Amino acid sequence: MRKLLITLLSMFTVTNALEVKVASVEFNPKFMQLDSNINGIVDAVINAAQNNAKLIVLPEAATTGYIYKDRQQLAPYLDTIPGKTTDAIAKVTNKYHTYVAIGIIEKDSATGIVYNSAALIGPNGYIGKYRKNQLNPSDNMWSSRGNLTFPVFDTEIGKIALLICYDDTHLQSLLIPNLRGADILAYITSSDILPKFEKGSNTNHSTIGNISSISGWVGINVVASNRTGNEINPLTGAITHFVGGASIWDNNGNLLNSASVSTWTNPGQPQTIYATLDTNKPNIQKEFWLKHRRPDLYQDYNYYRAPIDPSANKIPHQISSLLIQYQPDNDKLDDNYSKIINLIQKNQEVFNLVVLPFNSLIGNVIITKENINKYAEELHGKSYNLAMNLAKQYKTYLLFSMPEQYNGKYYETAILFDYNGNQVGIYRKSHLNDTEQTWATSGNDLPVFNTDLGRVAIMLNDEARIPEIADIYSLRRADLILIPTMYNQTEYGGKVNIPAGIVPNSSDRGMFVWYDIAKYAQAYTLVANYINGSHHDVGQSAVYSLVPEDGYYAPSISPNVENAFLVNFTTHANDTLWQNQQNLITGRRSDLAIPLTLDMQSKCFKEWLLNSSSKELCVD
Repeated sequence: MRKLLITLLSMFTVTNALEVKVASVEFNPKFMQLDSNINGIVDAVINAAQNNAKLIVLPEAATTGYIYKDRQQLAPYLDTIPGKTTDAIAKVTNKYHTYVAIGIIEKDSATGIVYNSAALIGPNGYIGKYRKNQLNPSDNMWSSRGNLTFPVFDTEIGKIALLICYDDTHLQSLLIPNLRGADILAYITSSDILPKFEKGSNTNHSTIGNISSISGWVGINVVASNRTGNEINPLTGAITHFVGGASIWDNNGNLLNSASVSTWTNPGQPQTIYATLDTNKPNIQKEFWLKHRRPDLYQDYNYYRAPIDPSANKIPHQISSLLIQYQPDNDKLDDNYSKIINLIQKNQEVFNLVVLPFNSLIGNVIITKENINKYAEELHGKSYNLAMNLAKQYKTYLLFSMPEQYNGKYYETAILFDYNGNQVGIYRKSHLNDTEQTWATSGNDLPVFNTDLGRVAIMLNDEARIPEIADIYSLRRADLILIPTMYNQTEYGGKVNIPAGIVPNSSDRGMFVWYDIAKYAQAYTLVANYINGSHHDVGQSAVYSLVPEDGYYAPSISPNVENAFLVNFTTHANDTLWQNQQNLITGRRSDLAIPLTLDMQSKCFKEWLLNSSSKELCVD
């Protein structure tokens, strides 16, 4: 496995460490004025190039504007790729030896089909294009969905991928170019809010806010451009406000620079922002992901899910959950059990679910091949029975985890009990970290359990670092994802830090990995963590909801103390928002997901990786 990882990483990175100055340009096109816009684009590119930017990213539909009524209104302003726009930009990129990524509404010269596209132009001219794969309702008025898959272009400044706006709503759109070796994601958007619409409405969605929490989870540098100000369609009278907030993120999730956010009553002026990226800086999260992902468990990616899905639960359930956050005494099972009981007894509210931290009763013990015999128990052993009795005593669903011995093998195992102490779910950790691989056997399933509370899925501890698990649980229609953890914020994760003004302040908080799991799975995500102890865990036990960036149900996070933190919410209470699990699944491009399910040692995967800008896959 280590040899494979080294091989993959060598293919994913340029030869030498390279610092690249990048620019995100907020360019506002004039509606229905292609030639004038091309001139303005050239001026903006020259300005950024003269400031030594080696990658310059401009917004979606930069040559035309966006809110056209239909294809007939848009038709006179279409361009080909390559075409007038790329030719004009190429003169600048050649002179200044730079690269430009730009959104262009494209008319295919051979078929006449219209695409929402992006082009990459470099020092030697036009390099390649990407066609938006995940279309939103506005795109559907005049655009066909993309047919070029997810190309990654190999350049002297690193490997560059292009995505457009609503693409970022689907996690696979971010994972596939990252898996293909992209160092930099040029994220090209026209992220809008309709004037006077309330936050949380079913028409309010911020793609620039969506991208702002993702770079550290998937481990990729992001240069995100946007427009700012109001666009008016003179034919229809429609007005759309673009929020600005262009931003640049490194692959650890750090915000390097961002533009001001505008409002529809105070549109503001477009800005160009700069930052320096190191395209070959080691990324612990990406290395972990590549090393520990399990494509054999992700075959659901390849299955189309019809709008009528018999596995989906649509019944609302009121959830009142206690997330147990305590400072453990390592190796003192009985003392830890007493702490848990005391914390539960302090709660005066009704509850129907308890989630305990990772290895719930033994605490921060680091389990090794040498000491596993001391800590592993069979099912129905002491720890199991104590947890079962808690569920029975308090008439609640309860999730606990422990090192398990079964048939001569060891596992990291989570058990879900119902109100009567009956075992209704067992999950054996399927994605083991390096230490666990020395003593544990991996589970081989990602089950979702039908319960009185809805459909329940489980991630154990650092499995949160594997984004595909969230996608698979979504496809299997999980309502809840429970994460018992032992987390100290040193190896992965960090604070949600969306540029101020893009989302409600109450939603701009929490840990971005857990935040993204809930958002991309469209499943309420409940995290129970230790606090302090020998592992210096940070607490932050919380529930994360489905669309926090739209202002609907902000994260509810425990204070930094020992407590049984109560969270209340109702599943399937509001399926009218811009995004929900049903819409996410039915809108997904299952036809593009195959690379996520390929064995990374296979000939097919290696050829796909090597020919990174090709749309072909496994051609005989």
